[in-house]
Amino acid sequence: MPDKSVFSPQNIGVSILGGFAAAAIAAVVARGGLGGLLFAHLAPLPLAIVALGFGVVHGATAAIVATLLLSFLAHPAVGMGYALLLALPAWLAAYAASGAPRDRRDLIRSNVSSWACLAAAAALALAVILWLIVATFSYGSLDEALNPIRARAFLILDAMHRNKELPEAMNPTELSGQVARAVPAFLAGYALIIHIANLWLGAFIARASGLLARPWPDIAMDYRLPRAAAGVFASGLALSIFAGPSGAIGFVIVSTFGALLMLQGLAVVHVFVRGSKSSALVLSILYFMLGFLGWPIVPLAVLGGADTIFNYRDRKAAAPPQPQKPAESD
Repeated sequence: MPDKSVFSPQNIGVSILGGFAAAAIAAVVARGGLGGLLFAHLAPLPLAIVALGFGVVHGATAAIVATLLLSFLAHPAVGMGYALLLALPAWLAAYAASGAPRDRRDLIRSNVSSWACLAAAAALALAVILWLIVATFSYGSLDEALNPIRARAFLILDAMHRNKELPEAMNPTELSGQVARAVPAFLAGYALIIHIANLWLGAFIARASGLLARPWPDIAMDYRLPRAAAGVFASGLALSIFAGPSGAIGFVIVSTFGALLMLQGLAVVHVFVRGSKSSALVLSILYFMLGFLGWPIVPLAVLGGADTIFNYRDRKAAAPPQPQKPAESD
């Protein structure tokens, strides 16, 4: 049975408690502060653990319970935001990672890790794009909808400008507008990374508990996006040159699918340094630069996009091993 959704009282109880745990984390996040910011990074984790450890139906139950609790105890808008930005992407990712079980068979049998990340990316991108469209029609223009973000950004940038922390040529008014337009895309891309990290962590916890039904894949070889993902990324780049909602939608597509391609580039690097004596050092430096500098995202995304076409990892695997040099005798 591909899906482990056994309807026992114990499993049903676990799914309900998982929903309560997910709602509790989201409630702490909604209160703000440093604690809320830290907990925000773990918001999808209970749903991932329940879905991967006890079955995707129980994961869906936990997501629904958490959404209903937040809708009634906090506000319907909070529940809707949680459903679109947290519950749905987390469950779709876990569903794909479980093989997309349907009628006692798996619809996804290969490249499970990439399909799981792609499912979360599509859900997040559509949710943010939907917000951009609704906000544009509700406020009359996208700039009006982003005014609260722009105002906060202006206060921060203006203070930095007065304290000589920004170059004199930078105008805080213009710069705050650019920051406001970039915020939806940044949140979509960053939320995707959080979802993927929690999916991996949830699967790791389920495997450590002996609950993971599927074998753990070789992610560096298994993660292969379809070529259409690179095409969607290119479409986002084309849209981003326009002003208004079209440009904002393009940036959202670029941030989410660019993150996916960056992960594929990382997979290529993992395969090419595998087995070398310096692999741990190279990967440590690379991840450090990703976390603290950020700019390696661009070349890694380019490498990932090229890999969707040229299949560098397959060529590496098919290449004959390099002969060892004989030891020199005295």
